[in-house]
Formats: sequence, C-alpha cells, structure tokens
Amino acid sequence: MRVAGNAGGLFHLHDGAVVGVDSPGSPGIETLLRRSGRIKENDWIAALVSSVKMRSLHAALVGRGVIGSAEIQRCAAGAIRDGTFAVVVDEIERCFLDESADRPLLPARNGISVDLLLSETTGLLKGVAGLPRAVSPYRDRLVATDKKAATEEQWEIMALATGRRTARDLAFSLGRGLHPVTVEVSRMLGTGLLEIAAPATSSRWGLTRLRPRKAAVQDVGTAQPSSLPLRQPGQALSNSGIA
Repeated sequence: MRVAGNAGGLFHLHDGAVVGVDSPGSPGIETLLRRSGRIKENDWIAALVSSVKMRSLHAALVGRGVIGSAEIQRCAAGAIRDGTFAVVVDEIERCFLDESADRPLLPARNGISVDLLLSETTGLLKGVAGLPRAVSPYRDRLVATDKKAATEEQWEIMALATGRRTARDLAFSLGRGLHPVTVEVSRMLGTGLLEIAAPATSSRWGLTRLRPRKAAVQDVGTAQPSSLPLRQPGQALSNSGIA
C-alpha cells in the first residue's frame, strides 16, 4: 500500500502483517545497518553479490558472520515502526494499492500486525505532542548553540546542526531512526543546545530555496547589450567588416 503525502511511504504487506516500510522521511534498514557501523561497506556489497545465488540477503549477511539473524529482525521491526511514524507524523494525502512494488531487501520475517502497528504509532505521536519543544522533522532546520553541556550523543547531532539540516536529515546522516532523533532534538531545543534556524530559506525538505532574481528580465527591444552594436534588418554593421 502506497501513501502519498509528506513524507509518504510504501507499506509492504504479507498475510495481513506489515513486513517492511519504505519512506523518504526515515532511514530504512539498509541505512540503519550501514551508517550506524553495524555492517561495513565491503561486507554489505559482498552479501548483495552472494544474495543473488542464495536468493536471500538475510541469509547472505548471516552466512558471512557479520550480523546475527535476531539483530537483523530487531532492526527490520524497528525500521517498520520508524517508517510508519515518518509517514503519519505530517501530511497524508491519499492511499492506494501498488502491486507493482518490489519486495523489501530485508523484510521482517514475522511482520507486525496492522492493529499493533497503529496502536504503537498512536503512542509515538502522543509522545511527540507532549515533548518540551514542538519541532517539525521535515521543515525546521536546526542550528547548534551552547555546546558546553552536551553529551557524546548530543555532540553527534550538534556537529551536524549547521542551520541547513532538519531532524530528518540528521537521522539519515547518523543512521538513526527519525523518531528517536526527533525526540532528542526536541529535548535539546528545550535545554538551549539547539535552535530552529530562520525559516526564510527553508523548504519542504529543509533544503535552501533559490533566491529570487534581483532584477526582472527586461522587455526585448528596450534593453540591448551595451557592448554590441544594434543591427537592423537589411543593413550591414558599419566598421565591423561583417555584412
């Protein structure tokens, strides 16, 4: 099932359970495993190659001994919960079935029931609503302020909070879930470690908009380049040697 909105996402369903969620609003299991350092880049690439013959990336990773099956399942379930939060935390426009979508690379084998997922996500949304400072994970750009009292985990966030990144951007950069990063950012805003940057140049995804042109384009015929002479139809350009 595909959900259109901000950020939107794709829910992979199997036998009535959600086995995967892909959303541009939150890091998927691949990002969580690789950027967090759980799996090294060369091991991931080698496992992808092996998975073609084994027909299972899960089995290829476990077979290389780089990660256990139980940890993969925990990460897969965590990515489902975080992806669902990312889909519903902002705007939802419409939902529709998409039977052409590819299966997820690392699905949660047992999946999570729809009712349980809805209940858990409702709890996450209520928790975010009660945070010390309201923050939009997709719109509010963050800038670090006082770094003296920051913990090691907060330092990682503050090092990336340059005024151009949102909570969503931080989550992808750190290889952490959108929900825990949003919660930590709210707490840091409440203690003064972070501030929300001026919204003048922020966009839907926290990217800088192009500045408007200072001068509008002038009408053709009223403004000509001063360095070139004006040629009239049927006339040669004088003193130019060009007919």
